[in-house]
Amino acid sequence: MSFLDRRIPLKLLSAAVFSVLLIAGFYFGFDSRGALSDRNHVIGEPVTEGIIAVHDFTIPFSSGELQEMASEAEASIPIFLVRNEQVGPNSSEQIQNLIALATENNELARYFGQRVSSLYTTGIIDIEALRTTYDGSHAVTDNGSAENISELFTLAEARDGIRLDLQRRGVLHEKIPMILELIVPDLEIDYQEREAAVQEHIANLPVIKREFQTGEEILPPGGLFTEEISRFWDAMVLSPVGTQGIVEHNIAKTGIAVLLLLLGFLFMSKGHGSFFFSISDVFLLFTIWGLTMGLTILLFRSGVRELSVFSFTMLGASLTSVFFDSRLRKKNMNYAWFLAAIFAAMFALVSPHPMATFFMGFIPACIVSAAIKDLSDRGTSTALILGIISSIIVYWLLATAGSSGSMQFDSVVWIALVGLPVVIVGTVKVIGHPFEVLFHVATARTYERLGNDNHPLRELLRREARGTYSHSLLVGDLASSAAEELGVDEKLAKLGGVFHDIGKMVNPGMFIENISNPDENNPHLFMPPAESAKIIIDHVCNGVELAGKHHFPADIADIIEQHHGDTSARFFLEKARREIPPGGELDEAIFHYNGPKPQTVEAALVMLADSVSSAVKGLGNTASYEEKAAVVSRIIQEKADEGQFDQCKLTGSMQTRAAHVFMDVLNQSDYERVKDYPYGN
Repeated sequence: MSFLDRRIPLKLLSAAVFSVLLIAGFYFGFDSRGALSDRNHVIGEPVTEGIIAVHDFTIPFSSGELQEMASEAEASIPIFLVRNEQVGPNSSEQIQNLIALATENNELARYFGQRVSSLYTTGIIDIEALRTTYDGSHAVTDNGSAENISELFTLAEARDGIRLDLQRRGVLHEKIPMILELIVPDLEIDYQEREAAVQEHIANLPVIKREFQTGEEILPPGGLFTEEISRFWDAMVLSPVGTQGIVEHNIAKTGIAVLLLLLGFLFMSKGHGSFFFSISDVFLLFTIWGLTMGLTILLFRSGVRELSVFSFTMLGASLTSVFFDSRLRKKNMNYAWFLAAIFAAMFALVSPHPMATFFMGFIPACIVSAAIKDLSDRGTSTALILGIISSIIVYWLLATAGSSGSMQFDSVVWIALVGLPVVIVGTVKVIGHPFEVLFHVATARTYERLGNDNHPLRELLRREARGTYSHSLLVGDLASSAAEELGVDEKLAKLGGVFHDIGKMVNPGMFIENISNPDENNPHLFMPPAESAKIIIDHVCNGVELAGKHHFPADIADIIEQHHGDTSARFFLEKARREIPPGGELDEAIFHYNGPKPQTVEAALVMLADSVSSAVKGLGNTASYEEKAAVVSRIIQEKADEGQFDQCKLTGSMQTRAAHVFMDVLNQSDYERVKDYPYGN
């Protein structure tokens, strides 16, 4: 079981404990009064005191009623018919020609041509086809006249009349079916015109079934509480009004809150980064939203309910974005947005104004959290401006929509809408670094510090392993240039390349790029190949440990762990094969890195850049472009053949594009590797 796997049960236990604390805070911290009425009526029983409307409200039509009205409206719209002017003349001419050929009687042929033409003057409809789409009784032709379906001339009637006439006039029986087949409908259904008429009629249907005014009697004293009265009652209770009759409904609303939190856990259990299994991350996440919950409760109890949710949901979402979403890449939804929706919905459960509570809590929080993610000065300024603007717009829309959770704009409202985003953004900016130190987590600012040449670990690498540092800089340049070309995370590839070999600082003198005069001072010349391979391979594990010690972001630590995949320390493996005595056995597994293979395109690019920089620079400055290109192509092909890219999406086309970028960077570089470098790969 890996170190990560051993931490999962503790993570789950911590999540369970913190969840219980959040639910307990929600259960005991909020006063549910105002969200529901305190009267429970039973259908079929009399209401002694009757029911009076305590405020203005409307009764909308139910979905079933609206559907029924729409069906009735559709049935009342006639079918629209349009005449095909080409059908009549064509059919008449064809029938006339056919009868002339069959009977050699031109007079008879002209008679039937005129007869059929007269039928088309009235118009012919295929009633059977019509009834598959319309069962009404009215039709409107293209000349604007309304007719009864039963009065239209049908295809069957037209053919029957012509058949009888043909038989009476002695036309050959075998020719009659051919003649009748030429009689086709010329009145066609205009589906588009009818659909437009139906939609227009439905759009004009009323949506309000009934309106009640304050003080109006809904049910007289002693009247039965029926299904219809129950509907009126529910509409009155659920209307967004101030506190009327109220009850405690803590169990119900807390149960819904539990389901909401469970939904959040299910979403985050599919997290896009392994860092989420860290105990410190779990503790941080619950601290953020526990703080959000606690501060919201305090302001909620002061009577400013909507503003409490508005302000502290923004705080929780912004901190989540800074400490979590800034470290997650290539995902469909931000944690900040999702958790803001969860908590805004939870707070709406205890508010008499759920619409105002939810939207004031959710929308500005999403906008501010998205802008402030990297904690840069520009991002902070943008978050501040967008926070103020979005808060004002959302509040104005709610007030315009008639939400009773929104008051008229006055000085207090303006101060809140402008001041709270300022306070929240400033708070996030101030506590960002203390939270980094306290919880040992990284943010976008961490990546910025890692990219600084004066970062302590880079200084140490430069001082203790200068050759490794020079190599790492080139790897970072190669990987980031290829990442830019492929449209993946350039910064991550850069930092992954710079820090991929930090594990060599544990024993820098064992890596040939750090040895002066390696032909004489190379310690591996006098060591068993298995021992040398272990030292070389261990730089990956040592690098992962150093990354953890210095609180590296997980994606950079992953690149350190994956930059050799499960390849072999080939030089020492070949040396061991040569030294094995006849009949002896060699455990080749000890010469292989432990992996895993690269999981991301960035990790794969660092792997390739590492191998390419070593091999190409080992050719020396006298190598031609073609020689370098051949080495780059060979290395990429070898890695692909070994299956090193099986678990990431580095396609063949991407490999080719990366090779071209590598060559461009290498040709511009004046850095020279030690010739015949085999040991530090």
